[in-house]
Amino acid sequence: MPGFIDLVKVLFRNYYRGADLSEINDLERREFGFQFFDKEGMVRHMAFKNSDELRHYLVSNVPSHVYYSSALYNDPANQDMDAKGWLGADLIFDIDGDHLPTQNCQGVELMTLECLSDATEEVNKLVDSLIEDFGLSDSSIKIFFSGHRGYHVHIELPDVRDLTDEERREIIDYLLLRGFDIERLIRGNAVLIDARLRGIGGRLASLIHELDPELLNSLSNRKKIGKYLIRMLGSLNHVVSERLSTHIDEVVTMDVHRLIRLPNSLHGKTGLRVIRVSPSDLERGADFIVDKAIQFRRGSLSLRLTKKLPVRRVLGEDINGDEGSVIKVPTYVGIYLVMSGWGEPVD
Repeated sequence: MPGFIDLVKVLFRNYYRGADLSEINDLERREFGFQFFDKEGMVRHMAFKNSDELRHYLVSNVPSHVYYSSALYNDPANQDMDAKGWLGADLIFDIDGDHLPTQNCQGVELMTLECLSDATEEVNKLVDSLIEDFGLSDSSIKIFFSGHRGYHVHIELPDVRDLTDEERREIIDYLLLRGFDIERLIRGNAVLIDARLRGIGGRLASLIHELDPELLNSLSNRKKIGKYLIRMLGSLNHVVSERLSTHIDEVVTMDVHRLIRLPNSLHGKTGLRVIRVSPSDLERGADFIVDKAIQFRRGSLSLRLTKKLPVRRVLGEDINGDEGSVIKVPTYVGIYLVMSGWGEPVD
């Protein structure tokens, strides 16, 4: 497949000549890492003085995947992690369809709009929690489509950069509702479960109204909360944790030295751009997000399917054919199918 890889490298190189690299704050303080089409492993502990120097490297070397550190360092190119001089790290959240326990995402080997829609709902839950529960402004939250099956959420405020891994663990536990117990929201006769409240109390009230409206009415109308109502609430702990928790990748948020995909870079497995998206973009749906991330629209590619596709639509395109079938598809679909191992180019 050398000829095909050469074609993809030409497309990637041409893209990086004019790619917008302005989303990278404190670029000179960050470590960069790269994977390539024609060699194994990752090249990391790289640093650049400015976006022009980074662009020159991307155009000259054409990596398949580009990463940069959530952390800032005094000496980001130092290969000794202790000698880099850690200055703090952005707070990063990763929501990946691969890790969602939904029917649309479980066992799905190709990216589907249905699975990405579930990931979109999950990122909306996360953003709501960050704003309502943690008091962050919507302008301080950056949301990026990862270029594959999920999203990355970046918080780059100075106030979060000094958070230790244990403090980040507390944030994770809260979002996952780890050890959650509804009874903690009852203080004597004060019930912190009300749709008028912000945060978990308001979301919990909405869920209880969906599951058992009479129970919510009883909570609202009783001056004294008896043991029976407390037991009824306790019986909902499992479903509350399942429905209201946010499925984030814990390791990404905990790791204060994490490398994350570079905004506006290309995903080497899909050919899609890692793009920043707004809340209104998310409301327009997964198909809108994917369409916005597509880069290589011109032309078409012929390829032979190496195995039967588990879905009929790939990146919004209907694909007809079984294993061994030769199909002609738009360039961006062909790149995804070949680079993901579902097809091979036909001369």
